[in-house]
Amino acid sequence: MVCNTVFERNSVAAQHRILEAALVKGCGQLDLAQLKETLANDDSLVRVGSEYSTREILTKELFLIRTVNAGVEAVAPVALRYEPSARLGPDQRKALAHVLTSLDRFTGFRGLAGSGKSTVLVELGRVLRNEGFEPVFCAPTASAADTLRKESLRTAIMTLPKLLDDTNALARLSPRSVIVLDEAGAVGLDDMVRLFELARLRDCRVILSGDTGQHASVTRGDALRILEQYSSYRFSELTTIRRQKPAAFRQIVELAAAKQTDKAFAKLLELGAVTEALNDNGQLYQQAADTYLAATKEGKSALLVSPTWSEIDAVTEKVRETLKADGALNQDEHTLCVFDSLSWTKAQKKNASQYESGQRLRCVRQTKHFDRGDTVEVVAVVENGLRVRRPDGTEIDFIPSSAAASFDVGQARELKVAAGDWLLLQANHGREFINGERVQVREIQNGRVALVDGRTLPAGFNTFTHGYAVTSHSSQSRTVDEVILVASSRSFAAVNREQFYVSISRGRERCYVFTDDADLLARRVTDSHERKAAIELQALRDDLAKLGFVPKERLEEKSVSPAKEDSRAVRPMRDTHARRTTRLSPVQRLTQVAEQVRRWMGEDPEPKEIVAEKVTEKVTPTESVKPTKKVRRSLREEVRQHIEQHRQQRQQSRHSHGIGH
Repeated sequence: MVCNTVFERNSVAAQHRILEAALVKGCGQLDLAQLKETLANDDSLVRVGSEYSTREILTKELFLIRTVNAGVEAVAPVALRYEPSARLGPDQRKALAHVLTSLDRFTGFRGLAGSGKSTVLVELGRVLRNEGFEPVFCAPTASAADTLRKESLRTAIMTLPKLLDDTNALARLSPRSVIVLDEAGAVGLDDMVRLFELARLRDCRVILSGDTGQHASVTRGDALRILEQYSSYRFSELTTIRRQKPAAFRQIVELAAAKQTDKAFAKLLELGAVTEALNDNGQLYQQAADTYLAATKEGKSALLVSPTWSEIDAVTEKVRETLKADGALNQDEHTLCVFDSLSWTKAQKKNASQYESGQRLRCVRQTKHFDRGDTVEVVAVVENGLRVRRPDGTEIDFIPSSAAASFDVGQARELKVAAGDWLLLQANHGREFINGERVQVREIQNGRVALVDGRTLPAGFNTFTHGYAVTSHSSQSRTVDEVILVASSRSFAAVNREQFYVSISRGRERCYVFTDDADLLARRVTDSHERKAAIELQALRDDLAKLGFVPKERLEEKSVSPAKEDSRAVRPMRDTHARRTTRLSPVQRLTQVAEQVRRWMGEDPEPKEIVAEKVTEKVTPTESVKPTKKVRRSLREEVRQHIEQHRQQRQQSRHSHGIGH
């Protein structure tokens, strides 16, 4: 239970985080020394120094890597010849040529923010249909899928969870299906594993489109980054930024995309786009609000972006005050009760002791007791569960651990709304209302909110807030004329490289930054929230390095296209990927050695599930860690054994293949 809580959103955790979670769950009644001993002897965990992961996570990471590697040169190309449209840029033509002529079952392209990815996807869908394939476009979230629907792809578009769970969608997949996953960088480890298993089962292809420089998934595992850095995944890249029209602004976004956020921020300062002001009485927020409203009065689309919801609320208050003073917002406000999510993990939702009376549960799936969309109130915590009150006033006992994936936990909050207000929807309701959509209020009657576009929010739909300012996560799939980033010292803890890159790249024409400490903000935008993978536990890599292992050479990209360029070799790379060939995972290398040894000995390769399980069994604590009661050979001994087997086999057979060192 404790490990589920810690590892639901992270693949690697420090020891103190696991101990802290255990002590909280045990209400301080656990003995710390005994807890540490139990943790050290837990066979389900992988420990290196003071960092932990789980064997389940490691096995899934290895599964992704091995599945991609097994799919290299495993299929015929989609198109024998492809003549790209002249309206496409050179990088767009190259990306399309790569995925259409690739011999790999899993391929794709990286689309930097504003690089014209949508144009490529539209052309990709057209060619796939012309060649007799069935494109299946999907995205990790409803808002990202809705963005795809607006691109005239002329094919069915769905969320990744729907593709994985909908029996009708699964039944339509065949060897002629090509699954195109947009925003792949925002897909977590578990969903990517399910997608790859599905592709294997249905014998279909997968094309990934995403940018690992933007926000990753909320759930554990940066799956696309793991594939890019540790597998034989071959992809092309859209390198030309097209969204930003002014050259100076475009250069700033290019620097941020290249992870040179310090230089990008310096350029913003140089251009006078950074406003530094005191914020004792909300002056900073007022200046940001005035900039936003000035853009909208000129008929431009604009977006306020801030790292935290507390700062978003502060900026929103200034915007609404100004709108009411100008008469653009009706003075007659209605107080609506809305649902404010606490963003609990599944493990937290299963723990009945976490709940408090007055909290709300919003049902996101149909269950035995509740309809989808229902919001119920927690009345009391009872033995092994909760007592909740339905909207009709009836009460029922409910065991949260039985359906933790079926509801969200939050609090009731009063929200003042007037005619003319913009709202941000924070949940889906069928296909008519999409999470992340901005809507404007026309009028409110009897608690029902009528919108300017003619729709009316469904009765009981209460998951929304004001829509003037959003987090960078919510802004990720949006494009506006002007973007205004508001980040005062009260929210610096939530500022990082990815957040800054996503925020400033939303605008076409201009970007403004408002802060009360430009020097400190300049340092914070260089911090990365990139999460460590299980295969990146450092001591595992060190053990193999001491044995003289070097990363495997990238497979030379093969294509039936006349231009057989290796897209990896010729495209401009980000700094972190310039040395990608030196960052091969030791566990991946160990897997490859084990498979090669078996082939040299004339044995059939074992199914990937068995191989992955055996590899995880070889991952043991380092010498600095207290040994457990179970006796195992060290990773070093395992590798040496494989090397020795290889050497003996080479002496026995002149036709053996060697390892490149």
